[in-house]
Formats: sequence, C-alpha cells, structure tokens
Amino acid sequence: MKPFLPVFFSPFLLCLLLLAPANALGKRTVLDKSIVTVNNDIVLESDIEAFRKKAKSKNFQDLFGGLDPKKLEGRDTVLQLLVEEKILDQQVKKLELTVTDTEVDRHIRTIIERNGINEGQLKARLKDLGTTMAEYREGIKRQLERRNLVEREIKPMMEVSDEEVRHFLLRNGGTSGMGHRYELAHILITTKGKQGEARAKKVLAEAIANPSNFASLAKDFSDDAATSATGGGLGMLSIDSMASEFREAARKTEPGRVFPKVIRTPGGFHLLKVLKSEALSFADLPEETKAQVRNQVMSQELEKKMSLWIERKKNEAHIRLSDTKKDEKSGG
Repeated sequence: MKPFLPVFFSPFLLCLLLLAPANALGKRTVLDKSIVTVNNDIVLESDIEAFRKKAKSKNFQDLFGGLDPKKLEGRDTVLQLLVEEKILDQQVKKLELTVTDTEVDRHIRTIIERNGINEGQLKARLKDLGTTMAEYREGIKRQLERRNLVEREIKPMMEVSDEEVRHFLLRNGGTSGMGHRYELAHILITTKGKQGEARAKKVLAEAIANPSNFASLAKDFSDDAATSATGGGLGMLSIDSMASEFREAARKTEPGRVFPKVIRTPGGFHLLKVLKSEALSFADLPEETKAQVRNQVMSQELEKKMSLWIERKKNEAHIRLSDTKKDEKSGG
C-alpha cells in the first residue's frame, strides 16, 4: 500500500516532518535539561531521545517512507534538526502560513479517495501502525505548512529559465532522450477485407525490393488523394503527432527503409517509409516536456536552496547554547 501521507519535499525536510510539537514530545520532568534556546523556544534533552524514538518507529517509516534512522544517531545531527525545526515553526507563524482544521480535513479526504479506502479503514490502518488519527492529523498539518513555506520562501528563488533547461539537457545527454521526429511517406489501400490486404502486401513487396521507388508506387497505387501526387509524403512528425498505429513502425525503421509489415488502421491498409529521422532539438520540445525537465531541475535544487534558506534564518536567529553558556547572535 502506498504511504497515506505523500512526500512533497526533499529528505532534508522529511527529517523535520517527523518532529512533534513541543507539547507532544513526551512528559517533561523537573530534571529535564535545557540544551538550546532558539529565540523564545527551548530544546530540551528529552527532545533528542523523543526524536530518535519516533525516527525508528515503524509507523513513521510506513506513513512517510524515505528516511534512514541510522543517519540520525549522532546527537549533534539531531540537535541541529531540532533547532531548524524551531526556526521553521517560527517562520510558519510569522508568515501566517498555518493550516486550518478544514484544510487538513480536505487533504485527508483526498488521500482516502486516492487510496480507494474509507475513513474507518484509514483509522484501522493507523491503529495497526501504532499511531492515532490525532497524531496523523498533526503530521498532515505540519506537512502542509512546510509545503506552504516552500511555496512562499523557496520556490520564488527557483525560477528555471529555458536556458537552464537547455543546459540541463546538455549535461544529461542532450535532447536525444526526449525523442525523435520522423519524416514519413505512406501508401494507403482502402480496399476492404482480404482483397485489400492482399493488394497492400503486393505493393509492399515491391516497395521493400526497391525503396527508392516508393514515391512512384504511391502515385500509382495510393488511395490517399491528398498525398499520392507528391509521393505519399506526410511531412515531419513527432511521435505524439503521428497516428498511433505508425509510432512503433517509425521507431523501428531506419531512414530510407520501408517498414516490412502492412499497418492496419480504421482508414485502411498502410505502407510506411521513413524518409528521415532526427533527434528533437530544444526548440522542438513541447512545452509540457520542457515543464517536466524544469521540474527535474527544481527538484535537484530544492534541498540545496532549502539548506541555504535555513542557514540564513539561523544566522538571523538568537540561538543560546545552554550547555556552553555561549550566546550566538549573528546577522546583526
């Protein structure tokens, strides 16, 4: 079963999502030690162990996935994440990006519909994972708030130009992976049934024997009045713009050769010749494809941008390390 809580972010933010708010980290004791103060928020010694415990829990792994608890054994690493989480919470409040119960309800309904289950089944699944609906709702809320923060603070720094998309493609093998376009010619036989198929196979045998004579055969035998006079030419087509029945034939046929089988379509029997094949240039790429590549670039940059943003906010924050009595105030 897919995770009930889809991941929006990089592994960096995923680590922060498992952190519970201060009042949910477990019962405090008078012996608990304050480690760090971040502006007006405190990180306690017990927070570190609570963090580790939740990171190793099966319910977190099943709900979120993608996090290796072994990487979070170091105390300093965990402490840094706790500090960063405090800063994130503070920024969410400062920028008024908090999420309402109504928004959480709407998102949970979407998850339920996407997984093809009902609310009762969701609650049963959560119980099996050792968690509650209240904890699950808190995870949803925090995830949505992190998404809002990314949209507000990070995405505006991540606009990707066509030039950057082009360079990304060049670094990753050019546009060849994006596909090819093909100049095609065809001969159409509209005679129905076995008679039409037999006629098509006869012309096909001649075309295969002498591919250079394809244009002449099209003039003599093709029933496509729009193209027969010009040798059956269909022009330069991308895979997406040609008839679906032609796509496999175009991919498998070398330029200058005739596809060795009759292609059946609702319009009749076709013989297909590939006149030319070339990799799509950047200008040829449809906007949808460019958008997909742009998202790849943004995805690769997200963690780096988020780390830089967090570091800047840490430098602006008033962070006091209680165990060293060192006051760290930077950015001013």
